Amino acid sequence: MKKGLIFKLFVYFLSVSFLLLMNEFPKMVAEANQNIPVGQMVSRGEVKFEVNENAWEKVETPFPVFEGMKIRTEKGEAVLVLVEKTRLEIGSDSLFYFDQRDQFNLLEGKVNFRIQPDVQLRFKVGSLWINKSYPLQTAKGPSVGLAKDKEFTGSILMHSTGSVTVKTIQGSASVTNGDGTLLASLSTGESITLPSVVVSSKSPIMMAKAEPKETEGPLEEEGFTWRTWLGIALGVVIVGVTTAVVVSASGSGHDHHEAPVCP
Repeated sequence: MKKGLIFKLFVYFLSVSFLLLMNEFPKMVAEANQNIPVGQMVSRGEVKFEVNENAWEKVETPFPVFEGMKIRTEKGEAVLVLVEKTRLEIGSDSLFYFDQRDQFNLLEGKVNFRIQPDVQLRFKVGSLWINKSYPLQTAKGPSVGLAKDKEFTGSILMHSTGSVTVKTIQGSASVTNGDGTLLASLSTGESITLPSVVVSSKSPIMMAKAEPKETEGPLEEEGFTWRTWLGIALGVVIVGVTTAVVVSASGSGHDHHEAPVCP
């Protein structure tokens, strides 16, 4: 009897422990992923990483890169290997970090990329998103399929003026803003430079909004212009003249037909 009670308590303890462990499991997985580097970096020259806010230390080669770690290539260069044959070449005077494992944020400088077909990676520069696009390939008949995937290569350059140049060497790319509005679509060998006002803009309305032209005169209340008031005045004058003519003609006609009154 006593042994059975102890066994039941032991099973109950294991069950509760298992439930608690399962509740903490997603958190443990997230923490484990944060401890796994995004990739390995080799560098030459003056390359530093941010230890604390505004505190930088020189990297040692090879160097593991983690999510959220800011890296600055001052007078040096770096090559970041994510997976086999997928790598990013960062030029001098660049600043970047990975917000997520599949999201590369370029704050300054230039990056040349070589991405394998099975690797998901997107770039963020200011308010711009640069993604690999998958053009549709039509075949004979009603079927439509994706074109054969290839290695995606190109470069992204953020100029000192704030403008951004996106160039594709192989593969197609799409450039969108934070709202998902398509700003540009590039095919193999094409490039585009977007001005700083587009790069820093957060709304497509702001980008498409034209500068207002100067008006020829001040606006009146209720949205009436001086042309509107002039038209109203002319209308009133025309109506008045027309009424006076009609009344005059009517009066003249009446005097002509009326017989004189004899005393």
